[in-house]
Amino acid sequence: MKRLVVAMFGVFIVMFCIMPVLAREDSGTAPMAGGGQSVDIDTQTPPVLDGGAFSQYDTVFFHGTMAKAHRLSVGVSFEGDYTDCHSLQLNPSGGPAYINCPYVSYDSKKGGIQPMVRYTGLQYQTSNAAEIYRVNVYNGATFVKSIDFDPPLKNTGIYTLQVIDLGGWYRFNRGLSLCFNTRNPSPVFVGAVYIGGYGARYEW
Repeated sequence: MKRLVVAMFGVFIVMFCIMPVLAREDSGTAPMAGGGQSVDIDTQTPPVLDGGAFSQYDTVFFHGTMAKAHRLSVGVSFEGDYTDCHSLQLNPSGGPAYINCPYVSYDSKKGGIQPMVRYTGLQYQTSNAAEIYRVNVYNGATFVKSIDFDPPLKNTGIYTLQVIDLGGWYRFNRGLSLCFNTRNPSPVFVGAVYIGGYGARYEW
């Protein structure tokens, strides 16, 4: 009888000792990554990112009045800023005309980290037949790539946020600039392109 009591008491002590461990395992807290940081799942949309390349990012967004036309064609009737945007107005059959959207970019972050960019964004609006048909991407003075929009970007009466996938991650250590190519195919009506803002996600 004494042996049974001692045995039961021993089982009780063992169970008492392991209960805190079981409680920690079943608590539902986030798993721990290296350095003791909890892992959070990024559910931002849009865009839906694969999350496989980088785990950290900074998202920057600039007001449209930072944009400037870098070369005016004879078909441009007006180019300048309003309180809510940068505007480019094109005469009938006007263009091509170009709008530069420059960014302050990272060369590197503390620890030798070199952020890369794949996703950029453009908040825009158009009127009549005016459209944005291409973007040329630059790292400082160095040309990176061109992306044609098919169909061209146009949206009359409301600002739209267009996410632009560069198709790969690029290091923009001399200043990122998106140069949007615009035109007005209408032979009759004046058209306009309004840049409300633009942004990019720097990932590492």
